[in-house]
Parts: sequence; structure tokens; C-alpha cells
Amino acid sequence: MTQTLDRNFQTGLAISVAIHVVLLLILAWALGIQEALRFLREQHLLAEAAKAKEEEVTLIFPDQLLPQPPKPPPPPETQYYIRTTQNEATPVKPSSAPFISDRNTRAGSEKNAVAGSTLPMPTLDGTAPAANELANRDYKDGQFKNDSAMATPPPKPGTLHPQPVAAATPPPLPPIAQAKQAPTPLTRMMAEMDQQAQVPNKNDRLPLEVRKPDTLTIAEEAPPAPPAPQPAPPTPPQQQPQVRMPEEAPPPIVKAVPVMDDPVTLNTPKPEADAFSPFTRTSKTDGSINQEGPNAVDAEATPMGIYTRQVTDAVGKKWHLYVRLAKDSVTYGRVRFRFFVDRKGTPQDLKILSDARDADPRMRELTLRAILDAQIPPIPADLMPTLDDGRVKIEYEAIVY
Repeated sequence: MTQTLDRNFQTGLAISVAIHVVLLLILAWALGIQEALRFLREQHLLAEAAKAKEEEVTLIFPDQLLPQPPKPPPPPETQYYIRTTQNEATPVKPSSAPFISDRNTRAGSEKNAVAGSTLPMPTLDGTAPAANELANRDYKDGQFKNDSAMATPPPKPGTLHPQPVAAATPPPLPPIAQAKQAPTPLTRMMAEMDQQAQVPNKNDRLPLEVRKPDTLTIAEEAPPAPPAPQPAPPTPPQQQPQVRMPEEAPPPIVKAVPVMDDPVTLNTPKPEADAFSPFTRTSKTDGSINQEGPNAVDAEATPMGIYTRQVTDAVGKKWHLYVRLAKDSVTYGRVRFRFFVDRKGTPQDLKILSDARDADPRMRELTLRAILDAQIPPIPADLMPTLDDGRVKIEYEAIVY
């Protein structure tokens, strides 16, 4: 009986263990299926995400496809205008010229270059304020020509050319004899201006001579013999004091023109007889030009240089005239103006660049009037395409020292 019970117990235990094992396997399989489904779901999502990345649209703008433009070239070096009318023109244009003018010139210097100097100018001696001037000139009114003519070919055997030279020499002789107190070119020039100012006085003497007989007749109306004093008034002796009194007086000291103790050497050879010449003086300059020759710079003839000379000459001619007419009220100083010239030759947008303390209001007014009243020619056609706004920029400096 006990053996049967034990056998049944063992059989039931074995069946129970087998059932539990099967249940555990079923549970494990169910759990594994869930994990497998989750894994498959994740893999599916990853595959869809990868497919979406491959189909992404990329925007490309035109600036990404076009090539980058090349860098603009550096701006050309600024070329400054300089007056070179005292130099002979050269047919060959200098390369990389730092200056522009109305003619081509080659650099030269009468003195040795200063060590360490980088200024493309000849070495000059002078006492004038800082200014880019290469020659000493005296003022002379005239036409716009060369104050130093170019080299001329030798004259032919049948032609004689001394007459123009003889005609040009007589005018300066009378001023030399009158300006004995200060024998300098500046005082001679002012003596000529004084003589020109005294010319109208000859006409003023006529009313004085007419009044004298009138006073005599009025004073002698009472006596019945008026013709007796008529032959008495000898007009020539009375005219002499009227003419000689202003000549015997010493010439006034002009404030608008410098008076120098030592006469300067004018280095403008072969000037044309009727050419306009401004008053210029060289300044102390430590140049770097070491080529022997007349004082000159490397200058290039350009349309801008030619027109700049025409404008500055027109303004300078008016300025010298106004300063000499108002010489008693102009004092020493310097003023620098910047203005623009339109295509018709009209100055516009005038501006003073110098300090107001460098010149008095009278000098600024005369310079302003000279710019506005100057007969500036229109801008030439070959210069218009090179201008940005159709105007030419001009800087003009006036100095009285």
C-alpha cells in the first residue's frame, strides 16, 4: 500500500514539474516575442529614418554656384599738378611720373640729392613758404603762354631775330632807373604799377589849368584891363611841380608784396615777351633727385594737367590784379581754396582748406573774388570721360609774404 502511494506521488510530482516547465517555457516565449516585436519595430523605424535622410532636399543659392569675382586692382597713386613752364618739353613720357603737367619733363637737379630723402623733387634753396615751385618768377601781365619758351631751332642765314629781344628789353629799363632805393625785381615791378596808376593824373591837370585863368579873371573884373594878365600865366613852369611832386616823393612801402634784401636769380630762360607770369619763389627743399640737369621733375602731360594749368593761370591772373589794386589793405598771409569746375567752366562748392588765422578776411575775400571772376575755359571733351561727376577738382593756394 505504501509503495503504491509513493509511486503515485512521484508520478504526480513529475507531471507537476513538467507542467511548470512547460508554463515557464510558454512565458519565456511570450516575453521573447514581445522583445522581438519591439526590436523589429525599432529596426523598421531606423530604416524609415535613413530613407528620409536620403530623400532630403538641399537648397543651393546662385552665389554658391557662381565663381567669386577677382579682387579689384589697387587704386592708382595720386598724381599732383606742378607748374613746369620753365622746363623744355621732352617727347618721351616718363614712366611712373609722380606729377602731372601740361608737358612731359624729365627729372633733374642742379644740386646733389639729400641722403635719406624720398621726395621726388630737386634740391632747392629758397626762403618762400612750403610750395611746389621749381622756379623764381616775377609777376608780369600778359597772355597765357609759356613763361619759358621751348628750345627753338637755329635761325636761317637770311633771317634775323634780334628785334623781338630788343623790343622786350626797353620796358624794364625805366623802372630800374626809378627804383634806386631798392634795386630788386619786386620793387621794379611795383614801380611799374605805380607809374601805371599815375597815368590818369595827366588828364586831371586840364581842369586845374582851366581854373587858374578863371580865378584871375574873377579877381580882376574891377580893373578895365583884363588882357594884361593873360600873357603872364606861363603854364609850363606851373605844370612842372604838379608832375614832379609825386615823382620826387619816395615810393610807398607795399604791404602785399615782399621786399627782399638780396635779389633772387630768375631761372625762367627764354621767356616769351607777352606771356603771363605769376610771382613765384622756390622754398627750401631736400629732394631725392640725383640726376644732373636743370631743376625739374618727372611730369606727365595729361588732359587733366593741361586743364589744371589753364584754370590756375586764369585764377592767378585775376588774383595778382586784385592784390595790386588793393595793395594798401592786404597784409601777409596764405590761403588755400578747394573748388570744383563744371563742364561750362563755372567754379562751384568753394571751401577754405587753410586755417582762418593764416590770412586776414581781406585776403580771403580777394582770393574768393579772383576764383569767381576768373575766365575759366570749359572742360575739354577729351577730359570729360575720365571724370566721375563731370567736374574737375582744383586746389589753389595764394601766398603773400
